[in-house]
Amino acid sequence: MRKLPLPSLVAALTAVAVAATLACASTKAYQKDLEDANTKGKYKVRLTTDPNLVANCKYVNTIQPNQDPVGDIPQSQYPDYFRVHAVLMGADVVLVKEQRYGEAYICGATPLNPDGTPKTVYDTPPQHP
Repeated sequence: MRKLPLPSLVAALTAVAVAATLACASTKAYQKDLEDANTKGKYKVRLTTDPNLVANCKYVNTIQPNQDPVGDIPQSQYPDYFRVHAVLMGADVVLVKEQRYGEAYICGATPLNPDGTPKTVYDTPPQHP
């Protein structure tokens, strides 16, 4: 087995430490967003089965509780699941289809933050051409 020179070893250990710190910070931010969505934001999301209600709204994504990587979501918890995941995407309306999946839409003027407040121009990172 070949030994790494000390500067290479230090650089490798520094890179691992930086990566671990960034991953931890990202996980903490996601956990805070998830907590905000569960405690506040989900109450700003409306569920509907009427496709006419979302006719002029912007489609965001499909929400499928039965495809959740964490595990099986009981059908009795689908409404909360739809609301939480919709607000995490910035949506304010979920079109529930066949009581099995939902489509998230933004019908308001702006997307929502996880805590249910409207996003402002200052919430988005600067865009460089």
